Amino acid sequence: MKLDRYQELFNIDDTTERCRKVLDHIEPHMQELFSRLKEEFEQNRDVNDVYEIKSYGVTLRTTYHDSQNPKYAESKKDTNIGRKYFIKLQKKVYEDEVNVLTLEFNGIDHSYRMYVETAFYPLWAALQSKKLDQLIIQLPKSIHTYVKQPNNGKTEIPKDELSKTVQSYVKPAKRPPFYFGIDRPLTGELTEEVLMEELKDLFDQLSPIYRFIDEERSVSFQTNNIFSLLMKENESKEVSLLGHAYKIEYGEMERNKNEGHKQSFYLYDQEQLVVKGIMSFHAFSDKYNTVYPHRLAVIIDGHNHMWAKIRDLVGDGKTTWWIHKTFATHTLNNQQILKKAFQHLNELGIETSDSRYSPGTYDNDRERFEEEADLVKSRLAMAALIFAHVSEKLVLPEGEKEGTLTEGEDEEGEQSTQLESNFDFSAIIEHVKTSKLTFQTSVIRDFHLNLTALEDKHFVILSGISGTGKTQLAKLYANAVFDLSIEETNPYLTIIPVRPDWMDATALFGYYSSFDKRYVMPEFLRMILKARQERDKPHFILLDEMNLARVEYYLSDYLSAVESQKSIPLHDRNDVVDVPQTITIPPNVYIVGTINVDETTHSISDKVLDRAFVMTLSDVNFDPYWQSVSQTTREKLQGEFSLLKEIHHVLLPYDLHFGYRSMNEMVRKLMRNMELDFDYQMGREEALDVVIREKVLPKIKGDERIAPLFQELIDLIRKKLGNEAGSLVDLTRMQKELDRYGATQYWR
Repeated sequence: MKLDRYQELFNIDDTTERCRKVLDHIEPHMQELFSRLKEEFEQNRDVNDVYEIKSYGVTLRTTYHDSQNPKYAESKKDTNIGRKYFIKLQKKVYEDEVNVLTLEFNGIDHSYRMYVETAFYPLWAALQSKKLDQLIIQLPKSIHTYVKQPNNGKTEIPKDELSKTVQSYVKPAKRPPFYFGIDRPLTGELTEEVLMEELKDLFDQLSPIYRFIDEERSVSFQTNNIFSLLMKENESKEVSLLGHAYKIEYGEMERNKNEGHKQSFYLYDQEQLVVKGIMSFHAFSDKYNTVYPHRLAVIIDGHNHMWAKIRDLVGDGKTTWWIHKTFATHTLNNQQILKKAFQHLNELGIETSDSRYSPGTYDNDRERFEEEADLVKSRLAMAALIFAHVSEKLVLPEGEKEGTLTEGEDEEGEQSTQLESNFDFSAIIEHVKTSKLTFQTSVIRDFHLNLTALEDKHFVILSGISGTGKTQLAKLYANAVFDLSIEETNPYLTIIPVRPDWMDATALFGYYSSFDKRYVMPEFLRMILKARQERDKPHFILLDEMNLARVEYYLSDYLSAVESQKSIPLHDRNDVVDVPQTITIPPNVYIVGTINVDETTHSISDKVLDRAFVMTLSDVNFDPYWQSVSQTTREKLQGEFSLLKEIHHVLLPYDLHFGYRSMNEMVRKLMRNMELDFDYQMGREEALDVVIREKVLPKIKGDERIAPLFQELIDLIRKKLGNEAGSLVDLTRMQKELDRYGATQYWR
């Protein structure tokens, strides 16, 4: 192999010719070489090992064909595709593909590199178990270590700094792959036999790394099997909790963004939902990307009450599953509430010892729990409910049916990890896609750019008809930044409903009350002060229905302070210690306002509009929404949904259409009607007629410009629901009023 010739091929300017030359002159030789390498590995493989070859040739072929297609040719004209080439041997381990060896020719760096690639987590696991430095010591000095960069390049890391580098990628929530290998200049000549020997020698030199990765894969596989035992138990269960009878039901298992799966569970008192929780199964595989794998978290009302290590169960024989528990509240005696919690657990038959409790015992030889798996799963849910109760995050009745459900901020110390923000759009959009809410990628992208385009000012106004998800968009985005699901409480997001009586800045920044002799601190100011204390975290403030009052009245101080970077005076008293006399707006405050435009709201002044990005969310696409509802609902209500869509289509040109909220509420009512006993159900047409009269027709109003829609709706309703439909009577009456008076509305 003439390596100088390889470099000449990589240097070809024309993308089409470069890709073709690399495919013709490099790909065939490398495929033949790695086929021989694969054969040698297969001769010595374990019975379960399956090897395969992957190369850059697929990308090169695609680029070559696209560059000849007029539709794509221009975009492929000036790229670096084809300036490098790689081929790799991979091994199938359980469900994952593990890199065995990679050979890369890089025409940009004028080098060729042989290496093994590993995902982030095995190195993190080695660091956590204090094995990483030992692994590195066993490697020859000729072996170099690298980490992947965002531009797909590789940066070399001194081996003695590898541990520190791995640690540094935890906080920013980046999980890049790492590489171990050798570099050579892309020059001179090299025989295939020499290259083959170099590859095999490298594999032998990296045997400590391979062995550790294989061990980690084995533990991961066994741990994931334990997960599967719990995940497949979905039958509802009658339980007794604090002397009171309940029923636990489980929702559908859902893919949890990059971290395995999550499943909702519900605690019912008779037919009344008491509380909803979430079991989050943090599995590990190359498909996921987390530094806390093999953990089971139980979340209640958005707060973690359990953070259990599953991999501790993997071993020999029977292993008792001990889960450590601590409390770290500021207002309660943490030792006393731990003692009280464990007393309740003992009453449930859950064993405790010191600060640990055990939901069950796992038998590694039989690969099953000694107890029934559904009992272990329900014990996990009940333990979390007990912890929420004793820490006063949730009030459950003890014995008698009394007590109220309350919310609180989780201060538990078991999960000591702090929330970390991440504004990477690809991560945000993938997170959003896991939500059941329906937003087009273009909307999320526009919202993201509007919020992050300016470094020191973040202000977006969301306009649109009611029910299009303006508030939910803001909440979904803020939670995605912190890698939280839509159900979880985000301590860095607050939603403030605007009141019509807000006349000045005291509504946001408060005032000193001479009567109470204290500073009255609104939620807005509390969030600003919190943002000042934690400047490394973005803080989101949603002003809901912000134009119910005149925005320029109550928001003027904020707008001026952000624009001028000057302080806002709050008070001049020396006896107020919890609120500063002046305050500046830190750059980590993100303001989102929602507005509705109707007769109950005020117009937005130019002063405000000039300082904000304004987005309109009136486009509604019900098809993704329909796919997000249950299969049962789709099967039973397809006809009703189709008619509601037709009505929406008729209303759309007149800006009288309805949003997701209205559609969802109508569908839910129709479904609830069908769940009633047959003797009490409304007929399907009657029920559909009722929801149209209740949710659609009341919004129709206007002058002669909306006249054409009445005949369309009348014809549609008559065809679908018949001449006796109540909505047909209403529409006919409104049409007559329009003809007589030149204007009409649903309400008389």
